[in-house]
Amino acid sequence: MKNSAIKFLFIILCFSINADFAYGQKMEELSDLKIIDSIYTVVDQEAEFPGGFSEFLKFLHTNFVYPSEYTEICFQGKLFVKFIVRKDGTCSDFRILRGIPGGPHFDKSTLDLLKKMPVWKPAKINGKEVDSYFILPISIHFE
Repeated sequence: MKNSAIKFLFIILCFSINADFAYGQKMEELSDLKIIDSIYTVVDQEAEFPGGFSEFLKFLHTNFVYPSEYTEICFQGKLFVKFIVRKDGTCSDFRILRGIPGGPHFDKSTLDLLKKMPVWKPAKINGKEVDSYFILPISIHFE
């Protein structure tokens, strides 16, 4: 009886040591995955277009292609685009959150333009570059 109790305690002790080691390893692996796979919405330093906001406005103004469907009319509105600025500065996963009512061609033209943007300065958390979401409001006013 005493031997079986000792064997049982030894088995429990071995199991708990192995379980603790395995659990610790998995938590470490999970935390590494979180850092690699996370796309942040709150960061210490926001992603930025090269040269800042004024250069971004120049880029938009210079490169926007006015849709031919609207050449005869005045048009204005505001659309919101969400995209990811990767830690290497590339932008991807563009999506219109709110388009211009009656202006689907403006939405498409805007997405086409944003896909041609140069590499951005990525967002940072604790000084480390991270992937982050960026929501961009764009006002369009043509006369």
